[in-house]
Amino acid sequence: MAKLTIDGSAIEVADGTSLFDACRLARGEALPHFCYHPDLSIAGVCRLCQVEVEGMPKLTIACNTSVREGMVVHTRSEKVRNAAQQILEMHLINHPVDCPICDQAGECGLQNQYMNYGLYDSQVAQGDKVLKAKAQVIGPHVILDKERCVLCSRCVRFCNEVTKTGELGIFNRGDRAEIGVAPGRELDNAYSVNTVDICPVGALTSRDFRFQKRVWMLKSTDSVCPGCATGCNVRIDHEAGRIYRLKPRRNAKVNGSWMCDEGRLTYKTVHEADRLGDPLWRGQTVTWAEVPNHLATVAAGGFALVIGSAHLSLEELALLKQVAGAAPVSGGLAGSDMGTGDDILLSADRTPNRRGLALAGLGEHGAAELAALIRAARGAILVHGGDPAAAPEIAGALNGRDNVVYVGTHRRATAQLAALVLPGSMWAEKAGVFANRQGRLQAFAQAVARPGNAREDWRVLADLLPRGGQTIPTSLKALRAATAAQLALNVDLDRLPADGALPGGEA
Repeated sequence: MAKLTIDGSAIEVADGTSLFDACRLARGEALPHFCYHPDLSIAGVCRLCQVEVEGMPKLTIACNTSVREGMVVHTRSEKVRNAAQQILEMHLINHPVDCPICDQAGECGLQNQYMNYGLYDSQVAQGDKVLKAKAQVIGPHVILDKERCVLCSRCVRFCNEVTKTGELGIFNRGDRAEIGVAPGRELDNAYSVNTVDICPVGALTSRDFRFQKRVWMLKSTDSVCPGCATGCNVRIDHEAGRIYRLKPRRNAKVNGSWMCDEGRLTYKTVHEADRLGDPLWRGQTVTWAEVPNHLATVAAGGFALVIGSAHLSLEELALLKQVAGAAPVSGGLAGSDMGTGDDILLSADRTPNRRGLALAGLGEHGAAELAALIRAARGAILVHGGDPAAAPEIAGALNGRDNVVYVGTHRRATAQLAALVLPGSMWAEKAGVFANRQGRLQAFAQAVARPGNAREDWRVLADLLPRGGQTIPTSLKALRAATAAQLALNVDLDRLPADGALPGGEA
């Protein structure tokens, strides 16, 4: 351990800690910076994080300096502030200052640093700005504006170190230096939009989000990506009931600072035109007040078979078992929602909670086996989540039955074959817990309202529980406590740590 003094406060940190990180701990905020990123190598090119260390003749960059015993550091001295202003002025000489039309306005590192360390009288005579290419499409998801670039090299390092695809580089020298794609290449790796996230200015922008919404109008909700079993931690940015983008939240134990491009687009299914917003009885819209009568028609004696899905939350799976009672319960169609994975983050399993099925003791069934269970059921069948009838074998088994109840979110194959359809909620419209492929339990929260008269799934299931002899949950908190006890998880599902927890209670 090394003891040092930063801005008059004594601090002790582990040997080898960068001075940048030590200053962050002492100050409660990061030093000004463009090029530093916790999950990339140190470049030391922006020079903004310079600090004054007693005994050193010149200022030193904190990101590339390790702490030493007895260091006395000043981060707010006049000398440090003047250096930051000079560096900012060099960046702004050729910057287009087109903030009113820049997507990054409101979350721009250059704007933030200028407001904190700028507001100075310029010492450089105004000359002709160096003009560079603007609005250049460099890949299927990313647009480059070379004039805005501050040459921090984050995007270059990301493509070299994380995806190892090397599409980007810095070309030319001096004030003509610029970011660009290598000749004959485009930025088309599966994680390309992370370069937009880590760009501190508006040089790289997302083609999906570009000019859609001013960032200061957005509200943010912490969530978990439902696109695969990795369960990347994300932030849902939304406004007036509509989701505009997903951005990764840093979780060193799950996804670091990244997420895949495919996962970013999962929000689009929330706003699809075929969403279910009202209960349906034999294809006709009905009210929730009419549902009990229709339910009594098809499932007066309860359910003979219950089929779940790896898209359901842990709480819903536990409640689904209660609804089933003594009837057989299937975790859904084995092998469904599978794709191609990689060795970075994307899992071949495109469901968010297949490990949750195992925790709940529910097994999946192959198409032939599940179809046999359906045909053998001598009573009503409850299908919750997913779309198993997309498989021809399952559609054939369900076809012609007049006692199928479906709880789901889209008007697709299974909804078309069900007698009674009850509209549930998608992941962004409810709260719950998923278990990712590590088995790590991660909570997600509601960000936007449900369409029409759709309800939270656990409330729909609670209404399906047989009255008498069962404890009917009255809140999500109560349901979570019951779920943890039922599945012997030894963890408080209502107070999971920020980076999730393993079922045994280990963080």
